[in-house]
Amino acid sequence: MLRLLLPLALLVGAVSAGQEQRPGRQLPPPTDIDSELTEQLQRLEQNCADAILHKDAGALERLVGSEFTLRIADVPEGSAPRALWIDNTLTRLKPESIELRDCAARKLGDDLGVISCVHDQRATIEGRNFSGGFYVVDFWRKSSGNWQILARYSSPVGPQVERVSNSLPPPTDVDSELTAGLRKLEEQLGEAALGGFKDTVTMERLVGPEFTVRVSDNPRRSMPRALWGQPTGAYKMESLEERHHAARKLSDDLAAVSLLLTQKASREGQDRSGDFYVVDIWKKRDDRWQLIARYSSPLGKTFNRMPGL
Repeated sequence: MLRLLLPLALLVGAVSAGQEQRPGRQLPPPTDIDSELTEQLQRLEQNCADAILHKDAGALERLVGSEFTLRIADVPEGSAPRALWIDNTLTRLKPESIELRDCAARKLGDDLGVISCVHDQRATIEGRNFSGGFYVVDFWRKSSGNWQILARYSSPVGPQVERVSNSLPPPTDVDSELTAGLRKLEEQLGEAALGGFKDTVTMERLVGPEFTVRVSDNPRRSMPRALWGQPTGAYKMESLEERHHAARKLSDDLAAVSLLLTQKASREGQDRSGDFYVVDIWKKRDDRWQLIARYSSPLGKTFNRMPGL
């Protein structure tokens, strides 16, 4: 029997307390938040958290869609299907508290939205401590007037939690053909990053005008397209490796891709090296895919950053 704990709440830019702010380094106000949708989906996220706390199987049945899968940063090659996640949640996880903060939702379509939140939980699993902060990216779909969660991507904020097992059944949420196509585009973005983003033609082709990036260690902010991926001497990339790409279709013209990215890099002399769990949203326009959102989380470390990402 599988013994993996699949947590309820499981991507870069914290500002250190008291750190001096340099002129021109502040991010502009976020442009990717739909206030009404954020309020609505945050309420549903809280309902889901309450169902976990109170072991309310009926509420989970209503809130979690039949196609739901959970992907977690420290087991990037697999995913947990709905039945396994609900069983682990109801029978093995023993939560004491779950608090949601820094939620931000954006609309992807009339019946599709994505929300990112930090979930702070205190819990145990089979006697082992399973407390901590988790950065969660959830996709919700509306059908017949009711919202259901269809996919969750989860990363620990700070130190990784201890798991009972890292075994998962073969993933059921991977579209092989879509993964192959979007992997090539992700790799082209990586090549552009290694080149200092000087290949502006590639960047314009692959990155949509509505693009924003959100990061787990500065979850209240986002960086718009005008500031991300621009040629600069401040960010120096020495090496970059991508693996464990997994794409699933969200609608006819929307897809989500998760991957593990390892880089050796620095920004203005400060270290930016490490592993990052990335969730990208791609939109298809006239038979061409463009990246419209990225959620990124450093694994097992945080960085001292200036205002911004």
